[in-house]
Order: sequence, then C-alpha cells, then structure tokens
Amino acid sequence: MASDVSQQLTTDLQKAACYSMCVDESTDINDHARLAVILRYAVGDIMREELVKLVPLSKRTQGIDIYSLVMEMFLSQDIRPEKVVSITSDGAPSMVEATSGFMQFFVKEIKHQVIQFHCIIHQEALCARESSKKFDDVLKDVTKMVNYIMTCALNSQQFHALLEEVQVQYNCLLMYNNVRWLSRGRVLERFVACLDEIRLFMNEKGQEYPQLTDMAWLTNLMFFTDFTVHFNVLNRQLQGVGKTAERVFCDIKTFERKLQVFERDLESGQLKYFPNLKMHLENSKFADNPTSHQEIYKEFSSIVAAAKVNFNKRFLQFRKMETTLCFLTYPDKARFEELDLSCLHWLDLGNLEMELLEFQKSSIWKNKFYDLRETLEKIERMTEESTVSSENEILKVWNSLPNKFKSMKALGIALLTLFGSSYACEQLFSALNYIKSDTRNRLTDDLNAACVALKLTKYEPRLDKLSACIEQQKSH
Repeated sequence: MASDVSQQLTTDLQKAACYSMCVDESTDINDHARLAVILRYAVGDIMREELVKLVPLSKRTQGIDIYSLVMEMFLSQDIRPEKVVSITSDGAPSMVEATSGFMQFFVKEIKHQVIQFHCIIHQEALCARESSKKFDDVLKDVTKMVNYIMTCALNSQQFHALLEEVQVQYNCLLMYNNVRWLSRGRVLERFVACLDEIRLFMNEKGQEYPQLTDMAWLTNLMFFTDFTVHFNVLNRQLQGVGKTAERVFCDIKTFERKLQVFERDLESGQLKYFPNLKMHLENSKFADNPTSHQEIYKEFSSIVAAAKVNFNKRFLQFRKMETTLCFLTYPDKARFEELDLSCLHWLDLGNLEMELLEFQKSSIWKNKFYDLRETLEKIERMTEESTVSSENEILKVWNSLPNKFKSMKALGIALLTLFGSSYACEQLFSALNYIKSDTRNRLTDDLNAACVALKLTKYEPRLDKLSACIEQQKSH
C-alpha cells in the first residue's frame, strides 16, 4: 500500500508546475536520526502536503549529508529539484549555515535562488522563551513542586484525592516538557488553578516552599502565567497543515498589535488581559499600596515592550515578502513595482507586468477575487470540524483564470505552495514516536517509513489494483 501511494505521489509531482519543500531532522525512540522531506504542491484544484521521504541519517547530520539524501530522493522519485520554489526549515546551522548548510548546496545545484523561511512557529517559540527569561526561576520552582507531587505515586494519589474532596476544576497537575510548545503555559495554568490545594498539601507533607507565601514570587507567577497563555493562543493559531504563508504571518502581525494593547493595559493598571495578576493584586497585601502597584505595572509593561521589540526584529523573510504574499488573494490591488520577485524569475514571469495591468482593468476577473475573499470570510466563521479548505478555494480561483494570465497564475500557485512553518514535519515526528514506540522499537527503517507514510497521506491506496496482482490460492 505504501508503494502504491508513493507511485501516485510521484505521478502528481512529475506533473506539478512547482513545489515547496519542508525539511527537518529529529530522532526516533532509539535515538537514531531521521530526515523528513515534505513537499507542498498543486494537483488540479487540490493542494497537497505529502511526505516524500523519511530516511535515516546513519552517520552525520551535517549540511552536505542532508543535501546528498535530498538529491538522492529527487533522483529516485524522478522529480526535478529545480522546480522547488522555497525551503522551510527549523533554522538549524546544518540547514542554513552560509558556507556549509544544506540550502547553500541545494541552491548551487539547481542554479537559481529559492525563498528561504525559518519556521514561523519556531521563531514564535523563541520569542516567547526570550521574553520570559526573567521568570526562569519561577518556572524552575513550579517544576520542582509539580515533580514532587506527580513523580511519587503516593503523593500523586493523595493529591488527587484532595482535589476531588474540594471539587476543583482539575484532578491533577501537568508536568513540564521543554520540547513541547504549549507545555509551559498549560503547566502554569493548572498550577495557578490548584494553588491553594498545593499550598495545603505541601504544609501537610512538611515541605517548606516559602515561595508559596512570598507575595513578590506569586506576583511574578501570576503575570508569567497570563503572559504565557497569550503566547499559547498564538501558537495554537499557527499550528495546522494547509495554512498559507500569508495567513500565518497575518496571525503574527495581529499578535504584535495585541502586544501594544497588553502594554497599555498594564500601564493603565486595568489588567483586562491579565486576570490572574489582577485577582492576585486585589487580594494581596499590595491592595492598599498604590505605589507598589505602579511599580509592578511599570516593570511588567517594560517586559511586554521588550517582547514587542523582539517580535519586530524577527520574521525578517516574512516581512520582506509581505506585499508579495498579499498578491495571492489581492491581485486586483497589487502593484508590480512592489512585488519581490528576486527569487522567482525562473518561473518565466516576463509578461507579469502587462498581464497585471490587463487583469486590473477587467471587472470580470477582479470580481472573482472579490467573491473569493467573501468565501474565505465564510470559511473563517466555520467550526474546526469543517472540511472546507481555504487553500483549495484559492487554487480554484487561480485555475479559473484564462491562459492569457499565464505569468500571474504561475506566481499565484507558487505563492500558494509556500510553507509558513515546519508544523507538517513536527506532526510527522509525533506520528513516528507513536508508531515506533518502546514496545515496537525494532521496526526496520523501511517498514517504519511505510507506516508513517500511510498514517499521514491523503492519498488512498488503490486496493482493487493491488488485490488484482495477488495470485488466488485455490483450494485442493
């Protein structure tokens, strides 16, 4: 079945006008390095993100080793590497280093530039981490207390019984995992929600944690929790496959504006967006001391301001491409001289300027994109369970344009293939850990890759064709 899916994938890739690539490396349960290569491309009116290869990195994980495996993949699948529009990675030196990174070798091989993106979710996670370095000690203290309760079976059972007795919202605490993007916020939320019970439990156990009654520590905890929750909301928005680069960067820009609102909220002392901090200050010994409040507001607003500056410094490639990315859904308002086509000349965009002028004077073709934007608004209002794909709706409109807009269509579809993040790879490695678990750690590389491919693919194995190839076993 995996071989049949691979054949369908190869056939579609050979027909595709262009594709973008997402490359990432991780380790399996046996600490063996694995390289995942995912391509995003258009097939008719359908956009696809498919795993092309999951291969072991047997010896080294340097740029030249990754390059060799990727080129071997293109050769074995009989697909053309020069059709790659962009490459998205986690920004590791082996991927992006100026002289010996994978991207440098790849660009030299295909003889044209590609758009290089550092995964927007990784950059957001780095911003969140850098913005909260001041609270590392708070997180260490929380982690120590949570581990004391949850890693001992007796303590865990007794604490669970206590939570059930007082009928709180949760029945246990969560343990911190630095690798998981949302772990920190969830751990802090649960800790704050059970704070009174934790304080009681620690006293009963004779554990001395003066932090639990230290007003300054608790104040930092409450702000840290509220601030991290906002980052978690953004992180969840950025996750998911099939999101256009324009859409994920729009979420980043929106969060930057939210940071300005958070800063003003703290400066004014209203704390509309920091509910845990507000409740703590109203109920603490600081409640009757306006001077202390002002000092707290000033300190925390400066932290938010620093986070805003940090965000402004990051996502440089997305900012550079911002106007060009908008071309995908707003070609009727695009100006040719503002488009960044420095990495896309190989797409034969020679007539793009003339086509754009002709397109923008025709109400017939412009109305298609007015209708598209209304459709995208309706999709935004739908529930998460909806199967309607915004990227497929965009692709249908671009495909509906006549061939006299050939260069515009080439640019629009190329922009639609761009990966905004390496979420597809992260999802793949989560599936890999589930498939090759502690109890199945002897799976061979080929069988492991086949299982992962079948779990994640949107292709359906052609069972009728496969069954026809199997010789019937006649009874005697």
